[in-house]
Amino acid sequence: MDRFYFSSTLMWDADVRTITDMAYRNGFAGIELWAQQAESKNWDLGLLKRLKEETGLDFLIHAKSWDLNYASLNKRIRDASLEEIRASIDLAADLGAREVTVHPPRYTLNECAAQRELAYESIHDFTDYACSRGIEVSMELMEHIPKEMATSPGEMLSMVRDLDDRLSYTVDLAHCLSEREFFRNIAAMKRVSKVHLTNKQGKKLHTPLADGDFCFEEIYPELLKWNLPMVIEGYEEGNLFHALVKNKKTIQSLQNLKEKSDEK
Repeated sequence: MDRFYFSSTLMWDADVRTITDMAYRNGFAGIELWAQQAESKNWDLGLLKRLKEETGLDFLIHAKSWDLNYASLNKRIRDASLEEIRASIDLAADLGAREVTVHPPRYTLNECAAQRELAYESIHDFTDYACSRGIEVSMELMEHIPKEMATSPGEMLSMVRDLDDRLSYTVDLAHCLSEREFFRNIAAMKRVSKVHLTNKQGKKLHTPLADGDFCFEEIYPELLKWNLPMVIEGYEEGNLFHALVKNKKTIQSLQNLKEKSDEK
């Protein structure tokens, strides 16, 4: 499990001790902590930092993204969104995380050159801020839905322009239409810092690894060749954590199959 992380949203209602204990006891390398969850659940950040030091877990931060748009035509929305991205960077710095994952912005109406310019200016702003705080920004490629600005490497690179050398990238399997697109996106981006892993069932995204259209028995051996951190995503309320437990069992099964294959 040394390359695997999980998203804290798989344990949406859990406290920080329960989340870190789950990761530590099950041998995960770390956790991608969602900044919105930290605020919404009023996490004890001092305790979370102590638990990181005690367990040796690696922390990544996923910046706030819900209800935000830092390329909005509405300046107040744009400014508020930028403020929330900077706050997410502060959270990463305060917790000793090494990077923050940031979603691209969206078009307000239709594809618009002016909004792509606003997107570039905002990304420049928070990349400078992240650099000042010693945090790397990892921009995430998004799913193929209307109004998303960056669903392909070409769209992403045309948006970030000369900032490419200062950024890394996150490739999300469930945002891709096929396994082929997933690996093509990894190969196309200069610096991929990690991948997000879930399955999908048609248009329903972020289902458990074993439940969906993608065959992980085929994906897993190929993915290992890239030697990238792998973050298991999802969302679950309550205190049973069914999806996380199911994903853990799937990972263990895949690892066992890979070991048996290597022995042949």
